[in-house]
Amino acid sequence: MTKTKEITIIEKDYLKELEKIKSTLSSNQAKAMVVVNSTMIMTYYEIGTIINQQKQWGNKFLTKLALDLKGYHGMSLANLKRMSLFAKTFSYYEISSQPVSQIPWATILSIIHKCSSHEEVMWYINYAYNNRLSRPEVEREIKKGTYLLQLSNTNNSIQINLPIENMFKDTYIIDYPGISKNNNEYEFKNKLLENIVVFLKDLGEGFALVGKEYELNIGDSIRRIDLLFYNFKVHSFVVIEVKLTKFEPENIGQLIFYVNAVDTFLKDNIDNPTIGLLLCHDADNIICKISLQGLSQPLAISKYKFIEELPEYLERKLNGI
Repeated sequence: MTKTKEITIIEKDYLKELEKIKSTLSSNQAKAMVVVNSTMIMTYYEIGTIINQQKQWGNKFLTKLALDLKGYHGMSLANLKRMSLFAKTFSYYEISSQPVSQIPWATILSIIHKCSSHEEVMWYINYAYNNRLSRPEVEREIKKGTYLLQLSNTNNSIQINLPIENMFKDTYIIDYPGISKNNNEYEFKNKLLENIVVFLKDLGEGFALVGKEYELNIGDSIRRIDLLFYNFKVHSFVVIEVKLTKFEPENIGQLIFYVNAVDTFLKDNIDNPTIGLLLCHDADNIICKISLQGLSQPLAISKYKFIEELPEYLERKLNGI
């Protein structure tokens, strides 16, 4: 075959693929009035698939395509390259049957670029969808290593008799402005509340703040609960006691006292039993389990780590899997 004939055949193939892409754009732009994001994502996937099928053209195909699609929104050369990567990353099944098409385009791209495996990409896609996270919030979770943490934790905190399973995380990553290892307990709690919107997201769904250093008149003294929340999903008050040190068995006694006090003075007939969470900087799982053994209250012990401690902590945890 002569070179001229070969070029002519490739040109014909190119024109055929160009018409396919234009047809995809035209039909899906009409649908986009109804389901904007999912239609756009599927459109980008279809275009990325077409691009990936034209390997013999190399970058010339993309450059020429960008010029010929100049009148269509979002069809820049850079975005066409992103569509190609997108189509390489996901299968059609993953696009059509999982929440990939429900996530904003910028969020998907950020997850793809910041994750090191396909499993991690899919985990954050589902995590973003289930928790309704914005792109900055997803990036924050990736920075915190949330996926790696869940890999390293077979149990999602040490707990007993909770109204729902896995209510608390094994470890919370503290990455809030102003919080550091140098804070005392009072400063630490204040900084948590200054970042209450993020802290509530970290705790999970249904939490509402009742008060910090919440006062209860008990006997002839005033007792103060570190942090008191109410969870509307399980209809329970939640007492959180914060310790800047490693968990010690005697910490449980104080937590039980506050849980019983809230049950006595605040809990109504429509409320489920009060839940207690001890949030400490470190904890030995065996000591925690022995401390909770035989107790009837719904109690949990979780750890927290500062973001600067994360690499060493994760390495240690993952090596123990």
